[in-house]
Amino acid sequence: MRTVSCAQSEAVARIATRMQLTLTYPIKISVSQRKDFSMIFVGIDISKLTFDVAVLIDGKYLSRQFENKQSGFLKLSQWIKSFKNPAYFCSEATGIYGLALAKHLYQTNQKVIVANPLQTHAFAKMEMARNKTDKADAMSIARYCQYLFNRGEIDKSLFIPRSAAFERVQFLVTRLDQLSKMKSQENNRSGVSLDKAAARSIQSVLTFIDKQIVVIKKEITMIIKQDEQLTVQLKLLVSINGIGDKTAWALLAYIGDISLFENSKQISSYAGLNPSVDQSGTSLNRSSLSKTGSARLRKSLYMPAMVAVRYNPLMLAFYNKLLTKGKPKKVALIAVMRKLLVLAYGVLKSRKPFDVNYQH
Repeated sequence: MRTVSCAQSEAVARIATRMQLTLTYPIKISVSQRKDFSMIFVGIDISKLTFDVAVLIDGKYLSRQFENKQSGFLKLSQWIKSFKNPAYFCSEATGIYGLALAKHLYQTNQKVIVANPLQTHAFAKMEMARNKTDKADAMSIARYCQYLFNRGEIDKSLFIPRSAAFERVQFLVTRLDQLSKMKSQENNRSGVSLDKAAARSIQSVLTFIDKQIVVIKKEITMIIKQDEQLTVQLKLLVSINGIGDKTAWALLAYIGDISLFENSKQISSYAGLNPSVDQSGTSLNRSSLSKTGSARLRKSLYMPAMVAVRYNPLMLAFYNKLLTKGKPKKVALIAVMRKLLVLAYGVLKSRKPFDVNYQH
């Protein structure tokens, strides 16, 4: 059995057309097309604790792994400096895990591209890449970097850090999610604890977590009020019935740079809210959900969808229409989550508040 995302497959096809590639043959660049003989391309595949690096130079690869912290960033810089060649660095947009490295490279005057994962994944599929390891991914990203360079498209894609206010909101929203998860875990423990001392300890922890949640929320509110762009974006998002401040914070933090997404299908795919195709033999099922995207972004839309089907006329009509067609409630609710994300994308992209009489 294999699972293929409909939206991701469509996105791959569109990106392939723009890249002037085919789905049948790997990428080949003639000697006359190449402009990169003195250039090195550094592909970076980032995870929470480490990042894999592949240096592409004269058609050959050198690979290393570093710790995802400041000491690892410095070791990477020293290693790249030893080549004595100009370099382009390319990584994928992975939220907070890759932000510190991208900022370090930017601050040390390196040329960095933080690519939309849809673009790099589509590129790998165009190459018919078979291996799926961190090392292989880094090599594929390095080739993608080289591809952008040879097409003359790389300099317009260079990374520029977001405002300090945005980065603080991003980190604090992540912390808020962590605290909420901790609270849920402690509440679960309180339901099974029979020991009085343990129960008091759990209650003490819950009280502390509640206080920290209040502190974090106040901090996020203050940061956004002091930043004009974030204030405007927050107002745009909460203009959608079903999206309150907390959800708007999560959308701002987990969507990140809205310009990375060319259309609403891309952002739906990024969130893993696109339908997928389950195929086995002659059986075909399109009702399942692709969960390959940002779990945090996807999770942040569940409760707003529940609220939206009660208080947003557009969402209620959309939800009831799906139920009338025989869709299960869970499938219909997921569709509402996707619809909310599309609306959020629309108001942020158009910079106009939500209008129930207008489809973005």
